[in-house]
Amino acid sequence: MWLHAAIGIMILAVFIALKTGQLGKQEGLPEKSIRMFLLVAAAGNALGLFMTVRDEMNPNKEFHRLVREESGMHEEELAVTAEGEKTATIRIQVPGKEKPVSEETDGEADDFLVSEKMKREREIEDAVAMYNREKADPDYYYLPDELSGKACTWNRPKDRSGSLLAGLFLAGGLAVMVLSGREAQKQELMRHEQMLLDYPPIIMKFTLLIQAGMSVRRTFQKIASDYQAERKKTEGGKHKKVPVRHAYEEIVIVCNELDSGVSEAEAYRHFGERCGQIKYRTFSTLLVQNLQKGSRSLADILERESAAAWEERKRKARISGETASTKLLFPMILMLLVVMAVIMVPAFTAFWG
Repeated sequence: MWLHAAIGIMILAVFIALKTGQLGKQEGLPEKSIRMFLLVAAAGNALGLFMTVRDEMNPNKEFHRLVREESGMHEEELAVTAEGEKTATIRIQVPGKEKPVSEETDGEADDFLVSEKMKREREIEDAVAMYNREKADPDYYYLPDELSGKACTWNRPKDRSGSLLAGLFLAGGLAVMVLSGREAQKQELMRHEQMLLDYPPIIMKFTLLIQAGMSVRRTFQKIASDYQAERKKTEGGKHKKVPVRHAYEEIVIVCNELDSGVSEAEAYRHFGERCGQIKYRTFSTLLVQNLQKGSRSLADILERESAAAWEERKRKARISGETASTKLLFPMILMLLVVMAVIMVPAFTAFWG
């Protein structure tokens, strides 16, 4: 029962920490994965607790005999408690009906040292065998009421399957949480890479529109409307499946905030915070400063930022190309070995033939 209580306290503590905001904001621990862990662990603990309580409510009564089976000898795991001694768990071999109780040879001596526990189990087994030789009952295998002059009781060991089930579900919940956290990290990394790739074209388009005379607000709306129109395009009467671009989705959110009455400065600041990357934060800071100070050189600043962004993208493309060529090195070696085998094997075959 203590295991179920400990798991229940842990689940409650995690739930309270999640509700108070102490969990879920850490990297690698998304709220969804924590909730999944709580669900799996709580379900397993409840099921295991039910099995444990059912076993406690229906304890095995003391008994003093076992039924012989017609199929032959079988083993029974029993717990024996002698007066003034600790409970010992032993396996009793119950002979079948067709096989009489065989005489035990007391002289099978111990040519090797055995532990006290093994000695005690052997003494119990010998006492049970001797007791049944006296009974000589073909239908039942009896268990003595006394061992070495001490009263004893017999029952079956407690069922630990409930605790085992709760532990397995807890481990499964932890595994689900870890896997879900890794998947969330992978998705976040993909989002990060995609937004970095989209930054240069966004800045270039923004610069061109600003230089054309559009305001910052109108430029955001234009980029958002072009993106939404691109996603709604059709080809041959069928919708063209355009992947979601997270940077453009954030621009759409900026337009929605502006339409709902949020000030431009707040909307641009929120844009940089949601993107969570230095480049987008710098971009949003430039826009806020332009609103506050009325900088006339915004177009020039954006043009320089666009040129720097494209240079950074070219550098990343070169690094990616070098990485890809390194990854292709091992397959190329394997292909070389295959070609050499195709050439050399027939030559050696012809030579030795």
